[in-house]
Amino acid sequence: MAATVASDIPLQGDEAVSWAAYHASKQSIPEEPECGISLTSLLPLFYDQAKSVAMIRHSMDVIKAAVEILNPGQIPVLTADQPLYALAKQIQWRWPETHGEDHFVILFGGLHIEMAALKILGDLLDSTGWTGALVQAGVTTAGTADSFLKAAHVTRTRRAHQVTASSLYILLQKAFNQGADEGKDLEGWCSERVQASPQFHFWWIILQLELIVLVYVRSIREGNFPLYIDALSKIVPWFFALGHTNYARWIPVHLRDMVTLATKHASLYRQFLAGNFTVKKTAHAFSAMAIDQAHEQNNAFVKGDGGAVGLTENRAALHRWMVSGPEMARVIAEFQATSQTKKADHRHHEQTKHTQVAFARDVRSLTQVIGEMGNPFCDDSKDLLVLDSRDLADPAVINTVRQIEKLGQEQHDSYVLERLINQTKSITDPIKRNNLPLFSRPPVRDKTRTQLQVSSLKNDCSLFSRLFIASQVRDGDLDEFFAHENQACPPALSDMGKIRLGTKSDLVGCLENLVPPQENATAAFAAASPSVEVVIIDGAAIINMLPPGTTRTFNEYASQVFLPYITSHLQHTNRVDIVWDEYRTDSLKADTRKKRGKGIRRRVEPSSPVPGNWQSFLRTDENKMELFDFLATKIEITDTDKQVISTHHENVICTQARDVAGLAPCSHEEADTRLLLHVEDAVRQGYSKVSIRTVDTDVVVLAVTAAERLDIDELWVAFGTGKNFKFLAAHEMAVALGPSKCRGLPFFHALTGCDTVSSFGGRGKKTAWETWKACDEFADVTAAFCALAAMPTSSAVDDHMDTLERFVVLLYDRTSSHEHVNECRKHLFTQTGRSIDAIPPTREALKQHVKRAAYQAGYCWGQMMVSTPELPSPSKWGWVHTDNGWDIYWTSLPEATEACRQLLRCGCKKGCRGQCKCVKAALQCTALCHCGGECTRE
Repeated sequence: MAATVASDIPLQGDEAVSWAAYHASKQSIPEEPECGISLTSLLPLFYDQAKSVAMIRHSMDVIKAAVEILNPGQIPVLTADQPLYALAKQIQWRWPETHGEDHFVILFGGLHIEMAALKILGDLLDSTGWTGALVQAGVTTAGTADSFLKAAHVTRTRRAHQVTASSLYILLQKAFNQGADEGKDLEGWCSERVQASPQFHFWWIILQLELIVLVYVRSIREGNFPLYIDALSKIVPWFFALGHTNYARWIPVHLRDMVTLATKHASLYRQFLAGNFTVKKTAHAFSAMAIDQAHEQNNAFVKGDGGAVGLTENRAALHRWMVSGPEMARVIAEFQATSQTKKADHRHHEQTKHTQVAFARDVRSLTQVIGEMGNPFCDDSKDLLVLDSRDLADPAVINTVRQIEKLGQEQHDSYVLERLINQTKSITDPIKRNNLPLFSRPPVRDKTRTQLQVSSLKNDCSLFSRLFIASQVRDGDLDEFFAHENQACPPALSDMGKIRLGTKSDLVGCLENLVPPQENATAAFAAASPSVEVVIIDGAAIINMLPPGTTRTFNEYASQVFLPYITSHLQHTNRVDIVWDEYRTDSLKADTRKKRGKGIRRRVEPSSPVPGNWQSFLRTDENKMELFDFLATKIEITDTDKQVISTHHENVICTQARDVAGLAPCSHEEADTRLLLHVEDAVRQGYSKVSIRTVDTDVVVLAVTAAERLDIDELWVAFGTGKNFKFLAAHEMAVALGPSKCRGLPFFHALTGCDTVSSFGGRGKKTAWETWKACDEFADVTAAFCALAAMPTSSAVDDHMDTLERFVVLLYDRTSSHEHVNECRKHLFTQTGRSIDAIPPTREALKQHVKRAAYQAGYCWGQMMVSTPELPSPSKWGWVHTDNGWDIYWTSLPEATEACRQLLRCGCKKGCRGQCKCVKAALQCTALCHCGGECTRE
């Protein structure tokens, strides 16, 4: 069948290729098929709602009485959906003498189980591109495809999965034929590919789960009771894995009842083996249905088109309809059955040529569409991709794919053992609901800024409330209090526990005032730029400024947008360098990048479509790394007789052969420093006029420092975009600033806020610059900046702490006479009324801040002209390594609530004695203590 559908060969005769038609063709028709038709009818309807113990118990009594009349001695069999099944089972356990499992058999509605299983498939397939593939293949329309995710229409959803399973199997066979070694069997090859490729693993799960659900439906259509139990037992773990706790709780109970049926009710078990756990309303092959589905059909037939509309307000009319409606429906159905004159046709309704042709067409079309999107079974990467957009799923989703089957099975086995076998837990005890990341369920995000602000305010209120209560009976030590931060993360340096980012570009304005820039608001770069010999480009900045426009693929973007921009610079220069960032997972800048947000992961391939939201695409580091690699390789094919150099990880790519010993291998992470390494190489090659194209203030600072160190005539920085674009003469800024301040400038920039070091709360670059200028009379400040910008030692930080404390005091209060920040904190809070987040950090918090600034300025930036710099571990420079990477080590002292003696409180319950915390500290108990301050002791 697979070969027939996979090929374009027309179907022959009565060939059955659809799922139902195939199984119907394998099912034999008895000599008198009408003898097996079930009789179905509705009892008079109840007026009250069914969702109560009283109504379900009453229903069980009525059904038992009816069964006793129709078939004396039979154990009644009831079928219910999940909510009513739960009530019925609890009735059985509460009244075992009259309604227990020896007196009734309760079945879980098969139709509702199928709907729940289809919803599980919908949970997994949501946002994977599956619905888009169905629409593109013409299998269905967009609105209908979305309804498949919620199984809104069971028959249509089932057919969509039949088509999908057929297509996936064909694609699996193609991948096996193309990629398997000779002599390798399909099962062994699939096991290897599952371990190797997340993409293969995910769609293998989808194929297997679709087949399990279809086997379950087949067990009902054929009335195959052993197959029913086997298929349902394979579906149950998925209810646990995907958090469908109601079905996870009750289907194991239903399975237990079915497995033990042979010993508890042997006669019923024999009937179930004969297929009588289902309803066969017609003589058609492969057409048995679950009891609850037959009930739903009868219910719909009774209601007709209008149902009970207009009757609910007239109780007497409603009662008449409730009693007569089922009987009228039965009479009409029997009349229609006896009045049929056509020759009996016992084939399944899908066993027609038109249906088979349509099914084969849909399977072929979907197979072709998914194949064009990228056969998921041929994928060799470690990524998990969306079918149609080629976006990449979050790594957390890959972890879900790897563990979901095992997790669901373990939870199911534990549930059965604890609640059904050992009975150490109640059936009704809560079940842990998994919230596993899926395509449609991204990982849990961090708390919002508002939530963090509320938490911070609560902590402050609690702190000062406790201080007020403690001060009623204890003398406070304010010096001790202001030596500690009121929170674990200093408000002056942190932004709700994260790095506080200021406006770095304000420093450019301060440097501009030293030397007026050459304005260029509207002219093109080439026409208005200074005459230079080399242009060195910050690749990441350029990519952000060059949107794809009308280009459709990444190949078109490279050839129509990126390369023309590069070659335009070659018209006026002899050499162009493109320097790319490296995005390392264990980076100090990870927190800063996280603040920029995260876009959709998409694989960069020549034929892959360019994303519509370019900026969102560039927020993801993995996207940029692949894009940089792709564009760097395009440099090699640039048709030019001039030198073009592009970095490519540790190496460089050149269009002209040359010695690259000064450029590679290079271990710089940031393009900021690597740009200056290329400037130094250009000077060494004999060039004296160089321009850097960037939008980063860090590069401007480093360019000014490099201009003072290098023997270069002109070093320009083409800075900014649009109307804010300008040329900055870094060489002239260096002359105006002077040698000592040029050397100290990187530390000043780091201390007052950069990408890895916090800025001071409420104190920006301009204020800090004016403070530095005001400190010219104190030569120690500039000397301290210079010392800490040149690969300092930890002892150098200690040596210059007093000077830096004085600088920070003046930063917060230009007229202050205090020498130390702790004294300034106390004065500003108590005497000037400033809020707690508008005063300087404590000395210990400032010391860690200075260490981070010294590491950034002295080691990362200080070795910008060394291709392989030696960097010490950040753990000794204000950072701490955790499972999530490098986190800021804010201060070595505990926060005030834990350190101040005034806030000490005991938990004594039987009087404060020798082990009491307050007694040991020689403090009187307060209302904060467990004793309430009412204890009597000497």
